[in-house]
Formats: sequence, C-alpha cells, structure tokens
Amino acid sequence: MDNMSDMDCSSQKIHKSDSIHHMSHSQMRPELPPLPASANEEPSELYQTVMSHSFYPPLMQRTSWTLAAPFKEQHHHCGPSDSIANNYSLMAQDLKLKDLLKVYQPVTINVPREKIVQGLPLANKSSSEPNKKKMKFSPKDKEDLTGTRLACNTSTSLPMRTEVVTSLTLPGSRPMSPEEQIDVMLQQEMEIESQETKPTESDLERYYYYLTNGVQKHMIAPEEDEVMVRISKLISNTLLTSPFLEPLMTVLVEEKENDYYSSLMKSIVDYILMDPMERKRLFIESIPRAFPQRVIRAPVPWHSAYSSAKKWNEDHLHTVNPMMLSLKRLWFTEFKDLRFVRTAELLAGKLPLQPHEYQDVIQKHCMEARQILLNKWIPTCAQLFVSQKEQWVLFAPKSDYDSSRRIEEYFASVASFMSLQLRELVIKSLKDLVSFFLIHKDGNDFEEPYQEMEFFKPQLIMIKLEVNEPIIVFNPSFDDCWELIHNSFLEIIKNSRGIPKVESILFPELKGYNLILGTVNADEKLVSDFVDQTFEVFQKNQVGPYKYLNVYKKYDDLLDNTAEQNITAFLKENHEIEDFVMRINSIKKRRNEIASMHNTVPLAMFCLDTMSLNYDICERAQNLKDHLIQFQVDVNRDTNTSICNQYSMVADKVSEIPVNTRELVFLIQFLKKSSDVTVFKLRRQLRDAAERLEFLMDYADLPQEDIKLNSTLFLWPDQIEDIFENSRNLLLSKRDQAEMDLIKRYRESLRLFSK
Repeated sequence: MDNMSDMDCSSQKIHKSDSIHHMSHSQMRPELPPLPASANEEPSELYQTVMSHSFYPPLMQRTSWTLAAPFKEQHHHCGPSDSIANNYSLMAQDLKLKDLLKVYQPVTINVPREKIVQGLPLANKSSSEPNKKKMKFSPKDKEDLTGTRLACNTSTSLPMRTEVVTSLTLPGSRPMSPEEQIDVMLQQEMEIESQETKPTESDLERYYYYLTNGVQKHMIAPEEDEVMVRISKLISNTLLTSPFLEPLMTVLVEEKENDYYSSLMKSIVDYILMDPMERKRLFIESIPRAFPQRVIRAPVPWHSAYSSAKKWNEDHLHTVNPMMLSLKRLWFTEFKDLRFVRTAELLAGKLPLQPHEYQDVIQKHCMEARQILLNKWIPTCAQLFVSQKEQWVLFAPKSDYDSSRRIEEYFASVASFMSLQLRELVIKSLKDLVSFFLIHKDGNDFEEPYQEMEFFKPQLIMIKLEVNEPIIVFNPSFDDCWELIHNSFLEIIKNSRGIPKVESILFPELKGYNLILGTVNADEKLVSDFVDQTFEVFQKNQVGPYKYLNVYKKYDDLLDNTAEQNITAFLKENHEIEDFVMRINSIKKRRNEIASMHNTVPLAMFCLDTMSLNYDICERAQNLKDHLIQFQVDVNRDTNTSICNQYSMVADKVSEIPVNTRELVFLIQFLKKSSDVTVFKLRRQLRDAAERLEFLMDYADLPQEDIKLNSTLFLWPDQIEDIFENSRNLLLSKRDQAEMDLIKRYRESLRLFSK
C-alpha cells in the first residue's frame, strides 16, 4: 500500500508539471509576445495571469485547503499537516505522517544539554541508551543529528535568513567575560557572512515586491481582540477617554494592525525563501541579512552578594514603604514650588532695591518659607503618619522587652528622605538666586559715551555716588555689596537649619536624639560653586560703574578745590566787569551741564544713584559763582558808600554859613571847585557804579540796605545841584551883605575922617 501511494504521488507530480503554472519554473524569465496592435479587445484573464507570472512568479497558491499555502507545496501533493515546517531541513521535505511509527504507550525521552549556535537548538549525539528512544525515522534520516541535516550548519545547504540570536554557553566551565563572548559572536557572524552573497539590486527589488504583494491580507488570520484589551490595560483611562487624543488613538491602532500584518507577511516570505528551489524559481539569489541579536551571559560571581544586599536594603532602608510615596506626593502637590527666595516676585516688583531694602526682602522671604516648613509641611507629614499608621506601626516593638532597632531605622530612613527634600528646596533656592544674578552675566562694560538704552534689563541693587574729597566713592562700596550678596546665600542656608524631624511631633517624649533634619552646609562644594558663579558675574558688573566715573573727570577741579583757589587768585587781581561776567557764565555753564546729567545710571546688575553727587558738584560750582558775585556786591557797597560819603561831605561843607569874610571866601572857592571838579569825578564813579549795578541786577539778589544805598547814590547828583544852587545863593547874599557892610563901614570911616 505504501508503494502504491508513492506511485500515486509521483504520477500526480508528473501530471502537475503540465499545469498552466509551469512557466513559473522558467529559468530565463520568459515573456509572451505582445498582442497585435489591431486587437482592441481586453486581454484575457489567462494572458494577464501568464504575463504577471512571467515577471513575478506566484508565491502563494490561489486555492488551497488552508489560507496561506505556499505555491511550492503543489510539487509535493502533501496534506497540510505534512507541509508544516518541512523547510527546516531539506531532508525532511518528503516525510509523511503515515511513515512515523505509531506509539500507544507513554514514552520517556532523554534530552541532553543543548548547544546554542545561531539561535537554533542542536541535540547532542544520541544517547547510549537506545531503549529510551521511542521515535522512528525513515532510513534516510538516520544520520547524526549534529551533522549536516540542518541547513544552517552546512556550507552547501540553504543559508537561513531568520533573525539570529547569538548566545554562548560553555557547559561545566566558568562563563567567559562579556568582551570574550562578543568577540566569539563577531567571529561567527563574520564566518557566516563570508559564506553568503550580498543581494543585488534585482534581488532587493523582487524581495520587496514579495513582501508587499506576495501574501494577501485575507490569507492571514486577524489579530485577536484580546491583544488590544491587554494593551488598553497598560494605558491610563484618562488618556483613553480624552477626546483630544481620539485621532491619535485611531492612528496608533491602525499602525499596530499594519505592523501585525507586515510582520506576518515578512515571516511567511522568509520562511518560503528558505527553500533554495523556491529562491531559484522566484529569481532571488540572496536576501538581506537580518541584524544579529546578541545575548551575553554576564559573569555573576556577585549574585549572592547582590541578593543579600538587596534583601538588606528592602528590610532596613524602607525605600518601598508606602509612606515614602505619600511623603513624595505631598511634597510635589503642595511644596514643589516653594522657595526661600521668590526671585520671580523680586523681578516683578520694584527694582532696583536699596541695599537695606534688598537685605530686608531676602530675610523676609526666607523667614516666610521657614514658617511654611515649620507650620505646614512638618505637621502635615505628621498627620499622614497618624492617618496611615498601619504602614509603619508594624516596625514598632511589640512589648517593652523587644528591640526598637527596626522602628529607629524606619524613621531614620524617613528623616533621610525628608532631608533630601529639604536639601532639594535649598539647592533650588540657591539656583534661583544664582539665576537672578545671571540675567546680567554679560557684565556692564560699555563703549563711551554712555548710552542708557543699552541697559534695558531690570537692575537689582542701587549704589550711591558720593564725594569723599578729593575723589568720588561708591556707597555702599563693592566689597560691602558682595558681602550683601554673599549673605543672601548664607541666609537661605541659615533658615533651612533647625527644621525638626516628624518623630518630634509623633513622639514628643523623645529625648537625647538628633531630631533635626539635615540640610545643605555652607562649606559644601555646591554652595561654593554657586557663590563662585555669582562672584564671576559680580566682577563683570564692576567694570561699568568705574568706567562711568570718567564722566566726572572734567570736574576734578571742583572736587579737589583747585577751582576755588583759581577764583581766589582771580579776585586778587584787578579785572573789569566783563571778566567777571565771563567767569560767572563759564561756571554757570558747567553747573548746568552737571545739573543735566543722569540722576540714575542703569548699569546691568547695579544702578548708580548720582543725585547727591550731582547736587554736591553743582553746589561747589554755585559757591564759586556766588563768591564772584558777592565780591562785586561788596565792592559795590563799599564804593557806593564812599561816593555817598563824598557827596554828603560836599553837601555839608557848602551848606555851612560863613561867620566871617575869610570863611565866606573859602566857601565860595570850595563851592566853585566842587561844582566844577569834584562833581565830575563823582559822576565818573557813578557810571562805574551803574555798570556794577547792571551786573548785580543780572546775577545777584541785593539786600534792602544795598537797594537803598543804590537809590541814595543815584539821587545825589540832582540833590547836590540843588544844594549847590542854594549854597550859591546863600553865599551870594552873604557876599552882598558883606560888601554892603564893608561899604557902610567905609562910608562911616570917611564920615568920621571928614569930621
């Protein structure tokens, strides 16, 4: 019966060779001649099939018992069960299930140690106990299992293109180091690669064609719905139900289905191309080699030490205790944005700050953050421990005789965890403070002349410019400013100290323990790094203020009293009013220049307050101006008083009444001299006084006495003329009277003489 079935199988093979698909075995890719040009009819289905198969022979059967039946199975006329996995060995292609010995009793199979080569298990040579092997093989399969029966292990057999997982295991020996294992794997891969040919462009094009068109989608069993259910369980319901993510979900589901079908199609094509006859029929000599997946067995002499250390950590460090998660959740929900210095609030507020204002704000912010930690964070943590005591009470001693080591270790772990949170707060606060100054990391150097619009970022600290003869100084000095900034870092660290542990609230009766959380120390390297980084920015921002002092270089004579000495020397000399006018206008111009200078000078990190400096220099210039004016006021007062005194003396003298002729003659001569000489001299002095008065009217505010004096002075010319006239009349009358008396005496003398 077996011979009859073999003959039937052979006859079927011969008959099948006359099928319409026999052109699939052509060696030269034959093509049918083109249809006549006169034929307008649509080519027949047979013609289209033959044309298609002449370029790309079919990969799968059109009709078969199963959905995805390779085309090559038509040569064997085997049932579906006989066709499964018959390409793993070319020697097993013609095996039939009916040739296998039927065994109706339990069997025991000894499986020796396997040797893993290229990801394929190869059984060692058959055991010396044949009575334990109950399988029957055909005569041509009685070769050594470790011989050339597996195509992947022979040079003349089919080069398999499945994904290779390379792993090395040397039974009974110490595992090699990872470097040695990878070297052996690379050597094996190079040997395999040297035995294979690289695919040509035609091979790649045909291989890609069969990947995309060789297997139809309906031939593949759809993916089970349970897969999508398992995937959905791994995704949060919030994401699955979000309407905004619904388009993305649709795209991802479609991508998953495409990947599923694509991977199965590639697996089927790769499986069929394992047969060299199929590769020859499909005109594909070689296909791309998959990237090898390497598996390295690590040397594990430390496994026991690792296991014991892991167990110790789980028992003593309590890193997986639910309370740790609760503390972390509390921190991130309520305190993650807490900072000792709220730099964002500083930048949004009024800047720049006076040094004392900056210090007060830093201290205020740090104190507020400390109060939040003391009055909210620690009590809330304690409340969590009270509400979730079942998570940690099991570590407490059961009786007074039990050790409290476990509960102490537990709260030590809690303290370490909370200390890390506190350190994180301090470090972030320090980073924010550094970033607060880093906005001016480019410094404040500028090209002269100074342009205010170059510095548009908000300044941080106000520095006053003051005169400390004979130089200009900064108040506060830059050393004081750096001390102020450095103290800001220390203030943060200072306010983070002394935060109690949570057990100080849970167990207030505890004494003799360190109940303070750890924090950052001022001498830590990270603190010094932050300070150094800030100091570098601070140094870059000292250049601008010193450079801006060059603006005041031309006013050094006002600062070192050189200008005052020059004015004193000027006043010792005789000068015209015009010289005084020029000097005063020059000083006034300089004063106006100073008054028009910036009262505030933005310079990146610092803002210079020059108001008091400008005022001081202006006052010095004004004093020089006032000195010149006051000199003219004094000269004018003295000169006017002298002129008035001269007028008054002349007026008094000419107003005297002579008692004798001698006095009369003297007064007449004095009156003549005064009216002809003295008055003209005084008028010249009045012209000078008028010029001084005009000068003083432009530059000085005269007191009431000087105003009266000037009025008196300029009234004297008219008054003296009236006095002269009256005196002249008086003297004339006196002279006439004297003459009459003289004539009378003369007549009296003649009369007496005549008698």
